[in-house]
Amino acid sequence: MSNIAIIGAGPGGLAAALILLNQGHNVTIYEKDNRVGGRSKRLTFGAYHFDSGPTFFMYQPILREVFEKANIDFDKHLKMQPLDPLYTLYFKERTLQPSADLQKTKEVFESVYPGAGNDYLKWYQKQTTKFKRVMPILQKPFPNILHFLRADVLKGAPVLHPFQSVYKYLSKMIHHEDLIHTLSFQAKYLGMASFEAPSVFTILPYLEHMGGLYHIEGGLNQVNETMAKLFVEKGGKLHLNSKVTSLWIEKNSVKGIVTDHLKQAYDDVVLNADFAYSMLHMTKEKEVKTYNHQKIQSMSYSVSAFMIYIGLDTIFDFDHHNVFFSDSYEGYLKRLMSESNDLTDMSFYMHNPSKIDATLAPKGHSSLYVLVPVPNLDADIDWTKEKDALKKQVYAIILEKTGVDIQPHITMEQILTPQEWQDDFHVHKGAVFNLTHGFNQMLHLRPQNKFKQLKHLYLVGGGTHPGSGLPTIYQSAIITSHYLKQKKRK
Repeated sequence: MSNIAIIGAGPGGLAAALILLNQGHNVTIYEKDNRVGGRSKRLTFGAYHFDSGPTFFMYQPILREVFEKANIDFDKHLKMQPLDPLYTLYFKERTLQPSADLQKTKEVFESVYPGAGNDYLKWYQKQTTKFKRVMPILQKPFPNILHFLRADVLKGAPVLHPFQSVYKYLSKMIHHEDLIHTLSFQAKYLGMASFEAPSVFTILPYLEHMGGLYHIEGGLNQVNETMAKLFVEKGGKLHLNSKVTSLWIEKNSVKGIVTDHLKQAYDDVVLNADFAYSMLHMTKEKEVKTYNHQKIQSMSYSVSAFMIYIGLDTIFDFDHHNVFFSDSYEGYLKRLMSESNDLTDMSFYMHNPSKIDATLAPKGHSSLYVLVPVPNLDADIDWTKEKDALKKQVYAIILEKTGVDIQPHITMEQILTPQEWQDDFHVHKGAVFNLTHGFNQMLHLRPQNKFKQLKHLYLVGGGTHPGSGLPTIYQSAIITSHYLKQKKRK
């Protein structure tokens, strides 16, 4: 049995905490905020509640595995409501509504051009094979280059197409831009453009189409709240409003943590805070040579997100998930990835959960959420000057695409820019999707769950292997908990 500290009560930290507690460890979580969840916590403004970040819940099996390893009945504590359609996609000339029902989505594709339905089925079949071969790779540690010789990696290699982007891979099977974007916009879950993201990430839309998307009453944040409640009930210690200011490091070994009020020794420390921010602010320049401050600054980071949280005095009949594509989507992506300060013709996502969930707003009212992918803080954008214009652009596009003017119905409005993501959430450069997922920052080249540079330090979250996105974040917690299972202090 070890005494383990976890820094950060985000999804990865909470998942690891529950599993480690069930393994018999003494576990203490330190969270700087007044509630759990990190960049996926609940935000409350007056009588309106929102997810701060992620709203898409996909691939139940991985979260069920977390609960199983924690010896908790998943269905007793979390109720999932399936969504059909998955989302509404607003393009320049058409609106599409894919579904987790294979036949329905085949018909959606067929409506765009003759034969597109069969093209979609071929894509789906190829992704089924790819998924079966990729998942075993992501479920295991990948600490060094020798792991490319593993049997599962060699078996998966023929379907990975490592030198093709998501866009290039899809364009060989699908022959219309709107349909390609339907199966590639998910690259933005990683903070990347489809023409940059490696083709392995076509498994993201496959997870949606294969397993469906789900709503949880109260929002996705309630997974975090439920985990935290169970953690405390089972004997874990949760300290809110407790910011860890630095790691206690001696001779390349982490001895514990330091806060404003104490210096506490632990056998092992699990870091769930933003990796880049932590290396810059919780370690000294010479303490972590491989990830020194200069290295951290030179790494490649995802885009950020411009958020609008809106309280409305009515409930509109928008779909649960909505994506509005710019007229020139390829041009938008190129501007986004080049850190351009041109914020015209933007694409964005809108979440309308109050249509099926009455717990998020007063009766007859609704909580509407908008996320606009924007450049991170490396771009030369003054958000104090630009945020009002971008907000008005979003409202104008909603009116244009849906015929609904939401502005007269707004009773509450809160904006969060890349600057707040960095200042308030401690996300380096406001890069909410963490390190990018080019092959120079994946597998053995991504920070490892068992951190090589410091003994007794482990990583969970989007900044470590296997990568960003809730399914892989939960997987990082499983990998880390396996490392710590019945581990003895050396």
